[in-house]
Amino acid sequence: MSDFEVIIVGAGTAGCVLARRLVERTAARVLVVEAGPRYPAWALGPPLAGLRLRRGWSWAMESVPQPQLGGRRIPLPMGRVVGGSSSVNAMVAAAGPPADYDAWAAAGNEGWAWADLAACWERVASSTDGGLLPVADPRHESAFSGAFLQACAEVGIGRRQPLTGAEAETCGTFSLFQHRGVRASAARCLSGVQTADRLTVMPRTPVRRVVMEGGRAVGVELGGPRRAGRIVAADTVVLCAGAILSPHLLQLSGIGPAESLEAAGIEVRMHLPGVGLNLQDHAGVPVVVESAVPPPGRPSRWLAAAIRHAVLGTGVMASNCCEAGCFLAPPGGSAGAAPGIEVYTHFQTGRHPRAVEFSVVLMHPRSRGTIRPNPADPWAGPLVDPRILTEEPDRTALVAGVERVRSIVATRALRGFGLGREILPGGPAGSPPDDAFLRDHAATYHHPVGTCRMGGDGLAVVDPRLRVHGTENLWVVDNSVAPAIPAGHTAATAMIIGERAADFLAADLGRR
Repeated sequence: MSDFEVIIVGAGTAGCVLARRLVERTAARVLVVEAGPRYPAWALGPPLAGLRLRRGWSWAMESVPQPQLGGRRIPLPMGRVVGGSSSVNAMVAAAGPPADYDAWAAAGNEGWAWADLAACWERVASSTDGGLLPVADPRHESAFSGAFLQACAEVGIGRRQPLTGAEAETCGTFSLFQHRGVRASAARCLSGVQTADRLTVMPRTPVRRVVMEGGRAVGVELGGPRRAGRIVAADTVVLCAGAILSPHLLQLSGIGPAESLEAAGIEVRMHLPGVGLNLQDHAGVPVVVESAVPPPGRPSRWLAAAIRHAVLGTGVMASNCCEAGCFLAPPGGSAGAAPGIEVYTHFQTGRHPRAVEFSVVLMHPRSRGTIRPNPADPWAGPLVDPRILTEEPDRTALVAGVERVRSIVATRALRGFGLGREILPGGPAGSPPDDAFLRDHAATYHHPVGTCRMGGDGLAVVDPRLRVHGTENLWVVDNSVAPAIPAGHTAATAMIIGERAADFLAADLGRR
């Protein structure tokens, strides 16, 4: 097949945005190749039900054993479906502080300051009809969410609507990628153009590697049982497979650290040592507290809730379960600064039948991980080593975050709501969470970035226009290009990157 100017590998969050914009802004014929199936709106569209059913549309990946976490393997359930992780996540539309993006530009990435990106965000996500993907206030607020916000006010945390992560010591409910109570996956970006002559979406088609001729990308090699062979691109190959699989595809294509490639038996086409380095993620721990109030989304209420959602688009089935949260200053920080910790609430939890959960999440981790090909079988999947909490300041910050949550739980608002005994971390009253708690319960909160970092130094993988260094016609467009993780929810970051890349690629295609 050679009927396409552009091949996009991965119909994920960034890939869907990019494909839509290229079809709108250029005359290019675009092929999107996706390992997973088409977006099943019947299953994943109702928010609460979709969160329970998402495992079937996610990659069943996990990390290598983490010695600092007692040898545990950490699950890495990224979306494997058209729409990518935006089809299975909690739908939170929080881009994070402008200062975090300004730091990208300050590191030498011209065109990536928030002043350059704010318009991209507005074009993608809008509460009006002008945005590519709809953003809306939640259509359900549980009694627990309301009590939590009252508790935050008691301890001096200010209310902000919408809650975006732009500043510390703020709380509120999250705006969501939703429309009339239904998930707004990035798969929506392909609606209305999918049957157009210039856009083809090929689901259930894994890509084995990028086909290179010298330093030039000329197409992709397919590797699934249903389809095999090669697809040729007349102009451009773009990897949009995410922060775990985009670097792995580069490595399988012979682009990456020569020593790692050789150890896995992969022919080295280009020594690019930064491929797979700089893995960052929002790591965190749970605080679980018994509640006297029955969980509003318990299975016994699903039938009535499903009927209400189907008819009105409201009720608990429209909820993402984590409706409210707060962003807290790092230890020693102050209100208005960049957040160090995010807390988001769950009005019910699978850890206990009568409890609520607070996710305490580190926003700017110092720990860095890696993605490497497996020497035993490079085609079986990458070796992902997130190295969560290997840096002591990360552990200290999380402990401080847990203590802040305990102060919120102790307020009159939450005690009056019916919260009781602390299940996790537990331990003697007044004692801080210990190393055993961190070892047994720390995990990723599913925001990996950074493994194909943009920049101009020797460990950068792409330039500020997202072209892979030392190659022709090969781009990476997803969260892997982020130099540092923002203090927000990275579905928003992926959308911004996809929109910004469309500016660059449309201009590049227009010159050819």
